[in-house]
Amino acid sequence: MCGTYGDDWLARSCIDYGGIWANVLDEVLYYKGRIDSTDAHLHSDNTYTLTFPKDDLPAKYATYFWSVIAVDAKHMRVLPNPLNRFLLNNQSKLEYGKDGSLTLYFAPEKPNDAPEGNWLPTLGRQNYSLTFRFYGPRGGVADGSYYPAPLVKRPR
Repeated sequence: MCGTYGDDWLARSCIDYGGIWANVLDEVLYYKGRIDSTDAHLHSDNTYTLTFPKDDLPAKYATYFWSVIAVDAKHMRVLPNPLNRFLLNNQSKLEYGKDGSLTLYFAPEKPNDAPEGNWLPTLGRQNYSLTFRFYGPRGGVADGSYYPAPLVKRPR
């Protein structure tokens, strides 16, 4: 298992070469999303929303914190943008709906109804994917029963 090295120094060195280190599953779990609710690939020209009901917010599944990043489909690098905003998380000055829900926006330009802190720019005219990270996973993320809400493509 990645992150569990024991005394296998070669494996540890190979993992460190590719990144800083690898976490064990008790430390972080990742969810990757490449398609929207219609099974179409995510594309940076489109606007998508992801809504979490108030009783199923991302923080429910993370002991420490959660985050989501958008990365290009080819090199897995964060999508550059003029705001230098590369993730959304619990420190993003998120605004919640009147009903306590949370809607995140993934779009090349900020939708008029999107709070600034809930929007992740997705520029680049390319396919991309989202990576959700849950640090200190708990509940449905820890036991494998959680499945994130679908990404909904908005009409142009």
